[in-house]
Amino acid sequence: MRPTRWLSLLTLVTAVSACEPPPEESERMEVQLPGEDFFPEGIASSSDGTLYIGSVGTGAIARARPGELGAHVFVPGRAAFGVYGLAVDEAHGTLWACTYDDTLPPATPSHLAAYALATGELKTSHPLPDASGFCNDIALDAAGNVYATDSFANTVVRLAVGGNEVTTWAADAAFAPVVEGDLTLNGIAYDGAGTLYVVKSDTGTLFSIAIQADGSAGAPVTIPVVPALEAPDGVEWLDAQRLLVVENTPGRVSVVTHSGGSGTKEVLANGLVEPTTAALTDDGAWVLEAQLGYFFGTPGVPSLPFRVYRLAVPRP
Repeated sequence: MRPTRWLSLLTLVTAVSACEPPPEESERMEVQLPGEDFFPEGIASSSDGTLYIGSVGTGAIARARPGELGAHVFVPGRAAFGVYGLAVDEAHGTLWACTYDDTLPPATPSHLAAYALATGELKTSHPLPDASGFCNDIALDAAGNVYATDSFANTVVRLAVGGNEVTTWAADAAFAPVVEGDLTLNGIAYDGAGTLYVVKSDTGTLFSIAIQADGSAGAPVTIPVVPALEAPDGVEWLDAQRLLVVENTPGRVSVVTHSGGSGTKEVLANGLVEPTTAALTDDGAWVLEAQLGYFFGTPGVPSLPFRVYRLAVPRP
């Protein structure tokens, strides 16, 4: 029997019956995702609160507009195709996505793809520099340059605004896996003031990487966090000195406040089943349960429908 996880989220998450009339946006506490094999991994939001959710199971991207209790397919899926990290670039009308196409090996299967935000039409798709790379998560800086973590090549890559080639932007020995083959760099967030924050899943390390005046990467700086992060996945910049961090295998969402070169972690929610990442809107943080273990062979079946939950984020 699967353990009941709702009790630990009771103060933060309230299930909404599909039989009830749609509530006001401020009351919406969850969004249900389509199908029995969606297996969500990435999520992003636009300024009006629209959510975009990528599927590893079907390769589709779903969209839920403000107030909708259910997401609908926005970009159709296809076989042997997966969508991971997402980012919205409203200034350029683009939805960026990390995609992985199992039909491409030995060609580069991992791409940074751009979809039209209005229609879902594919605009461009750029291969990652490393032929065995894995595009995992995405962040944009103030100018519209796109950064993505490559969890197999252990690097951060960059696509300059208006550019046509993804290049390696940050590489360092500190990014290498402890055990060969483990996922390394994962969630990435921009602070709005010239610095990217990146987490390393296998060690729980949080790095800051400055964007230098010429656009190049500064040396990564390790930010010790107490208590330590465990299997960190998605990262979102909240405000001032706070980051929202989704801890995957522990099923937690935490807030890290950093100052003076170190960080302090406070747990915001427990009891989620393999959450991967979150998206921020005016009414909170939307966190998805990926349940990817079942997709990759763990015995059992996922709890359906797949859902995204809204969590209240305390003010600083």
